[in-house]
Amino acid sequence: MKKSLVALAALAATSAFAQVTIDGYIDRGYLITNNSNNQVDTRTVASNAGTTTVGMKFRENVGGGITIGGQLNTDWSDAGGATQANAIQPSQTSGFANSQSFADISGSFGTIRLGIPNSFTLTNATAVAAPLFSTGVGGAYSSVFSIANGLGTGSTGFGGTVGLANTAIGSTGVAAAAGARAIRIANTVQYSSPSFNGLTAHVGIAPQNNNVIPASGGSSTSAGNTVGMTEYALRYTNGPIDAMYTSIKYEVGSNGTAQNRYTGPSMASNGVVAQAASTSVSSLTGGLTSTQNLLGGTYTVMPTLKLHAGFGNFSSSDNASKGKSTQFGATYTMGAIDVMAQIAKVDDTSTTNYDRKVTGLGVNYNLSKTSRVYLRYDDINYATNQATFTGSALKRTAVGFSKSF
Repeated sequence: MKKSLVALAALAATSAFAQVTIDGYIDRGYLITNNSNNQVDTRTVASNAGTTTVGMKFRENVGGGITIGGQLNTDWSDAGGATQANAIQPSQTSGFANSQSFADISGSFGTIRLGIPNSFTLTNATAVAAPLFSTGVGGAYSSVFSIANGLGTGSTGFGGTVGLANTAIGSTGVAAAAGARAIRIANTVQYSSPSFNGLTAHVGIAPQNNNVIPASGGSSTSAGNTVGMTEYALRYTNGPIDAMYTSIKYEVGSNGTAQNRYTGPSMASNGVVAQAASTSVSSLTGGLTSTQNLLGGTYTVMPTLKLHAGFGNFSSSDNASKGKSTQFGATYTMGAIDVMAQIAKVDDTSTTNYDRKVTGLGVNYNLSKTSRVYLRYDDINYATNQATFTGSALKRTAVGFSKSF
């Protein structure tokens, strides 16, 4: 149950009150990871069916049909991370307010958000085009498997900033072709229109900064520059249909960018930790652009059965990332039990040409409207069109419980 606190608007000269709502989600389960590189198998306790988060929402009616508010969320990780590999958690990904953080103003004109709101692409990929696996086990938009390649904001070490996802994959060692995601980016301005017979339009912009010129031949680079982002979305929700189209594009200025990236512990070729976690400078080439598009839909066949589908494509100006994705899923409800399943495939048409596939299964037993126990399973192949090699396959099984409040 959500708990609402009523607080006086700070130093307000009127009798207006602002409502503060504290809510969140806690998820803990036992996760077994079996990698085809047996030296990186793990047994951990983690959030497996969703991201554990605590949030505060602020809202005040200022008159004239206008409200002003905002949202502040903190996503929580276990101390030291879940890798058991001397991991550390940098403040940008584990500190207070490391998730959504924005102010907004709403009225008959729609809603304007300023700050770090979630992307519309994230909503499409996790809530429209697929069953509700969120970004957890079984999902097709997680840190382990994504339906897109290229630039993104869900890569390890990039908290609210754009980086190049690790899509390299080799004939030996651990497969790392998880792909790229659009989660959220700092300095974002978003607009969402009112609903017109179920149709809403959305746009998001993050300004590009391109002032610092890289030093020639020196260690000083274009630190301080930032990647520009433009995102468009249309969503139609009416009756049994929930359909959404999203397109997000990242653009690097001519001078490029550079930032310190959390790289985690370095690994030897056999998957054993070689050195403790560290940071390194990560640079993006000037003029680079990267785009991912997704058309997703959910159709409610009957109250107990929903069908899901998604069709996407992605590309970059240097052709290092290019391809398309398809995904199909279903959600079936039997009383207190939800059964979910999906298959997602990525057809890589770049010169790298490593296709990948995930099969996800999930069962929820709902103890109440806000509490459940769950079972999750996924089977991932990072190179379906290549000969099997060490680290090219991954299977995960999770059992746990979660509570919304």
